[in-house]
Amino acid sequence: MEGGLRILPSPRPFRLETLMKPALPARVLAVLLCALFATEVTSSSEAVAQDRGNTPELKEMEVATVGVDLSTGSPLALLHSDWNELLPIWIGDAEAGAIARELQGVVTPRPMTHDLLVSVIADMGGTLEEVRVYEVRESTYIGMLVIRMGEGQDAPIREVDSRPSDALALAVRTGARLRVNPDLLEAVPEVNFISTEEDRPIVRMRGVTVSDPSEEYRERFSLPDREGVVVLHATQEIGSRGIEQGDLIVEVEGTRVRGAMEYLEEVRRVTASSHVRVRLIRNGEEREGELLPPRGPGRVGP
Repeated sequence: MEGGLRILPSPRPFRLETLMKPALPARVLAVLLCALFATEVTSSSEAVAQDRGNTPELKEMEVATVGVDLSTGSPLALLHSDWNELLPIWIGDAEAGAIARELQGVVTPRPMTHDLLVSVIADMGGTLEEVRVYEVRESTYIGMLVIRMGEGQDAPIREVDSRPSDALALAVRTGARLRVNPDLLEAVPEVNFISTEEDRPIVRMRGVTVSDPSEEYRERFSLPDREGVVVLHATQEIGSRGIEQGDLIVEVEGTRVRGAMEYLEEVRRVTASSHVRVRLIRNGEEREGELLPPRGPGRVGP
């Protein structure tokens, strides 16, 4: 038992009962709607000019999964750009539940708050085109909804201030583009993380993000037909220790691992201040790698 969390022996939903709470209360929806229809309308050209003038070129990302920060027990969303760059964003229970339901294809009998907001935007003639995450201000991520009010590229748009957690819940429902200030990727806080999605467990420990080797990953990274976990992302510091994206980790400290949950448990068995030796396969050859001691938790948000 650590931080009030029990590590399950198989890739089952992790604190999913908490993440599946009802979404935002009605009063929050009212505030969002007031903001939407009170915001000054700007043309798309003006908005682009403001964007270019105030921030560097934003980087397109997508929501990989939602899960739990193992250090604090707090839910978070994990964003990625083709698994080359990662950004964890700490979110609330209700928003995590809303994102998880959509990622898992769960249909509720009646529309929840974020579903309702998507419908209202559409019924009022708007389209959520983009979600932006601009900066961290006083340990809080600052986001924006970009809504086009009408059809065609010349239609005016509204930019609505939003918590990224709510904005992400809307983005996964609409397929809206998600863009992030690249400055946020320069100082990503360390986080130990496990996803709550039963069919695609993702674990991040000590700067390395791994998952079960699905057929998609086996084809993409030319993995052998061996049990283990595939490395989706590794920090540059970890890369210098012999672990890279696309590696198949088959052993942790001499113990075979058959999936993400076993990998998590074996890494957690090692003393926190110690390095962790792993054995991996790259390009058909077995070799050694090493996980570094943790730098300590770094929470930002929600």
